[in-house]
Amino acid sequence: MSAILKEKYLDKKYENLTWGEILNSPVSAISGVSEQDGKDLKEAFNIGTILDFAQNKYVCLAQGINSFSKASGQILDKAYESKEFEDLKDKPISAISGISENDAALMKRAFGIDTIQELAENKYVRITQIIASLALLEKLLS
Repeated sequence: MSAILKEKYLDKKYENLTWGEILNSPVSAISGVSEQDGKDLKEAFNIGTILDFAQNKYVCLAQGINSFSKASGQILDKAYESKEFEDLKDKPISAISGISENDAALMKRAFGIDTIQELAENKYVRITQIIASLALLEKLLS
């Protein structure tokens, strides 16, 4: 299973590395992420490795906002419900404090990301987070 995942989601030269080694590889090690995409991530959020992308604070904030938007009406009593998070998921990522318009433009160029929801649900974000989980599992089992 591990080899199949590596073949599907990683560039060939990274397929024989351990998950821990992959975690410290550049984001461009992921199939479909170009060197330019990696440069855009570095410029926008100082992301250099798969681990950096998996744990990036803006990604985590977007995922939190997105999760709350999906749970709108389910986590609070009716008297306290708010559409705030539901509305926020559709806002540009520059709505998150610390993400500039230039950073947002770089994310748009690299991954086609416009909204908070798109950042939270981006397939490359999810791949990096899965790799981080597999690296932790590999470490625990060794």
